[in-house]
Amino acid sequence: MRPKDSPEFQYTALAFGPRVGFLAGWLMLAADLLAVATVALAFGSYLAHLTGMSVVGGAFLLLLAIGVVLLVGIGESVALAIVLTVVEAVGLVFVIVIGLPAWGRVSLLESPHGFAGLSGAAALIFFAYLGFDELGNFAEEMRHPERNLPRALFLSMAGATVIYVLVSLSVTATVDWRHLSASPAPLALVAQQAFGARADVGLTLVALAATANTVLLLLVAASRSVYGMAGAGVLPHRLAGVSRRGIPLAATALVTVIATALVLPGDLTRVATLTNAAVLSSFMLVNLSLPWLAGSGVTRTGRARRLVDVAVPLVAFLMCGWLLLHTGGASIAAAVGLAVAGYAMAYWRGPIPGGRDSR
Repeated sequence: MRPKDSPEFQYTALAFGPRVGFLAGWLMLAADLLAVATVALAFGSYLAHLTGMSVVGGAFLLLLAIGVVLLVGIGESVALAIVLTVVEAVGLVFVIVIGLPAWGRVSLLESPHGFAGLSGAAALIFFAYLGFDELGNFAEEMRHPERNLPRALFLSMAGATVIYVLVSLSVTATVDWRHLSASPAPLALVAQQAFGARADVGLTLVALAATANTVLLLLVAASRSVYGMAGAGVLPHRLAGVSRRGIPLAATALVTVIATALVLPGDLTRVATLTNAAVLSSFMLVNLSLPWLAGSGVTRTGRARRLVDVAVPLVAFLMCGWLLLHTGGASIAAAVGLAVAGYAMAYWRGPIPGGRDSR
């Protein structure tokens, strides 16, 4: 229905108009930038494990290098992402194989902290699922997005979930969860325990590739999100400008500078929970938009499909709300503050081109 960049803005604006759409896009943009800082700090932790460099210094170095790649071109960025993804996949398969012989020794239903611990862990690890929605930020650079975007979403979600589960089984079977949770480089710890220091170095390099890849893709997505909202008139129009190579230069430079500033606190867990609070809030708005559109007849589908379009996102809305409660009071307060700031910005900018019926 709306194959354009900044999907959270586009989808929510279809239902509730551009002001509410801007709120969803604003929260998701904040989440993307916080996520970049979080993963950059994870990169810094692995680099510190390997070289002794400071965590924040390593994160700065990564963001500088990725910023240069992004300004070269989207083709080069995607090519680098493919190479890093192959390295990452090989490393994760290696981790799975390491732990495979020990699977029988792990209790699949073990829950040391009960249901509250499970919910809290789910709220934190939700961060790992940020990449799927980012596919929508490539809609305008994708061939046949109406067909290929849904396919990409479902295939990537299914494939990554299988890999996540298998890796989790292997690492918890190989190393006690208490040691994993205390380690700044958990995958390297697994390799070290299984094969010694040489495997530790190898898997640390894989982890560096994985975190660099994530930062690259998140920064591309954040820049396209800014570009998409600027093109719709809810952000300054100069951010919608593109170079001769099709790169939104101003948007790319802006998100890179902001992400670099966000690594300064150096607290990976805190930044991750802030990220989750922002993205869950945005997802709640997106999940409300589909039932609204289906109930209004905008989706033009049959009765059975319309019931699904209402029921599934409402369940998702409730699940996102439940996870949001487990991100912590400080994170929720920060998300509320971001929402208020975003809504105030929308009103400060005045009437939005196209108005409510811009769809």
